[in-house]
Amino acid sequence: MSRSKNPVFLFFGEEDFLIDEKIKEFKSRFSAPEFLDGEKLSLTTLSDSLCGGSLFTADKLVVIKEAKIDDQAAMIGLLQKLSDGTTVVFASSSADKRTKLYKWIVEHGEAVEFKTFAPWEQDKLLNWIGDRARGKGKKISQAAARLLQEICGGNLRLLDGEIEKIITYIGERAEIGSADVLALASAGETSAFALMDALREKDIRRSLTLGQALLRNKEDIFSLLGLMTSQYRLMLQIKSLAGRESEPNAIARLVGGSPYYVRKCSAHIGRFTLPELKKHLAALLAAGLKFKTGENQSVNFELLLADLCPAGR
Repeated sequence: MSRSKNPVFLFFGEEDFLIDEKIKEFKSRFSAPEFLDGEKLSLTTLSDSLCGGSLFTADKLVVIKEAKIDDQAAMIGLLQKLSDGTTVVFASSSADKRTKLYKWIVEHGEAVEFKTFAPWEQDKLLNWIGDRARGKGKKISQAAARLLQEICGGNLRLLDGEIEKIITYIGERAEIGSADVLALASAGETSAFALMDALREKDIRRSLTLGQALLRNKEDIFSLLGLMTSQYRLMLQIKSLAGRESEPNAIARLVGGSPYYVRKCSAHIGRFTLPELKKHLAALLAAGLKFKTGENQSVNFELLLADLCPAGR
């Protein structure tokens, strides 16, 4: 098949916003793109769309979303007979890489997976926020980008909407600052991992801001408590190994943890003493008991955060 005449693309993955953006990029090259619902599509209808050409232009784009294809051999046969100038884009939340169709597209076309940013890829997410703002004609300070990420989490569609809203708010001003983010950004999927970062840094202000946002978003308080307990327990184990082991991978093997989180905790372990970490674990246990009694959870959670980030430490 000639890639220049009959390109076939598969865009798949959990980050549907990036898939939609890629499809928009393709749409801009065609005058009348055709969108098909893959779940309701028959091979006959599909054959008419893929092999019939366009009445009004030499080039044609056909986008097939969430295709359910039982007869993959027949689908491959249709793709091999595409009309000249026809471009086909399959868009899906997932793809089975073992199938004949997937392997055929990889060989004759292009398959691209769009993944969400992982918790350990926050620097990449911050760069994405900066690039997105620049693409809309504005700059955003590092502090503002980080605050926006902390408030909205890793939902790219939400982040893009918030950036658009803030840009409208600041008008002709060239740069988005932290005050603009605080004034307008909506709490979305605030990352619990951002709260863990703030606690390791003993940053009481960020910890309270993030903790309050997580509770507003109906984050399960016992899940947060479990994550916090795991972090302080890991830091206690790392601190206990001081002088005996310092290499993150070796520590991870000894304590049964993730090398990535061992590395992150190790970077801040000097901020804590052994007695302090033991005290924090005891505070977390006591807080869990209070939460189970039904006492004011939001107030007690804020008191817990303040206890974990003592002033002047």
